[in-house]
Amino acid sequence: MIQTALPTAEIVYLEQLVGRLQSGLQQRLVGVYLFGSAAYGDYQPGQSDLDVQAVVASSLSEQERRELAGSLLHQALPCPARRLEFVCYARPCIDPASRPPQFELNLNTGAGETDHLAVDPSGESSHWFLLDIAIGRELGYRLFGPAPATVFAPIPRLWQLEAILDSLRWHREHEAASRNSILNACRGWRYAVTGHWGSKLAGAAWAMRQAGCPVVVEQAIKHQDDALQWTATEVNSLTEIVMEAVQAARLREYNNRSKSAGTSTNASE
Repeated sequence: MIQTALPTAEIVYLEQLVGRLQSGLQQRLVGVYLFGSAAYGDYQPGQSDLDVQAVVASSLSEQERRELAGSLLHQALPCPARRLEFVCYARPCIDPASRPPQFELNLNTGAGETDHLAVDPSGESSHWFLLDIAIGRELGYRLFGPAPATVFAPIPRLWQLEAILDSLRWHREHEAASRNSILNACRGWRYAVTGHWGSKLAGAAWAMRQAGCPVVVEQAIKHQDDALQWTATEVNSLTEIVMEAVQAARLREYNNRSKSAGTSTNASE
């Protein structure tokens, strides 16, 4: 029985999903993990997704990937959340960590959603997958198998900071004035300054306590959907602050690496 603070329908669905993975993959299934808002305490019924990551012992064939995806489509297993975001990895591709992460398949499916299935990582924006792993290995919920931190290798901090920058650029280009872009920026800002991950709302609460925090953050906390409309200029005031903080953290990390490499070289002389 899954022990997590989610509505009953979501818990039953996750149990059925794990059952299908166990039945289809059998001994090759290493673990199944709940990431995202449902695991991090921000789940909003009807608005949030269910983010599930599965790990298999070795790579699947093309046919196996498509059969696995077919068993999880909304038509085959109706998702009570806004949608299911499912990613499957082969263990050798996540331990040691790879950049970009090489998934077996990436599936998005849900009521009213156009199903999206990708089996080629080169066609997807890799920063989302890298950040999901980095956050999920710390905060993810184990549905089956070992703890996520024992299955997913650590993601270097420099990679994480660069992925945050990529995500900020992506939002600026594709989703410049949404609540999600505001909350994602806040979460990245908090990590850049403190080195700690948390939920999007936890990131926004932290940002509110920082000097010069734009008013859009308070508004995004109060309005739990996109009913309040922002302009790209308003959100960009936050993005610029966050990018500056992340760039500064990236430079410090790069300098620390350079110093460590120099120390190691000198020690060997």
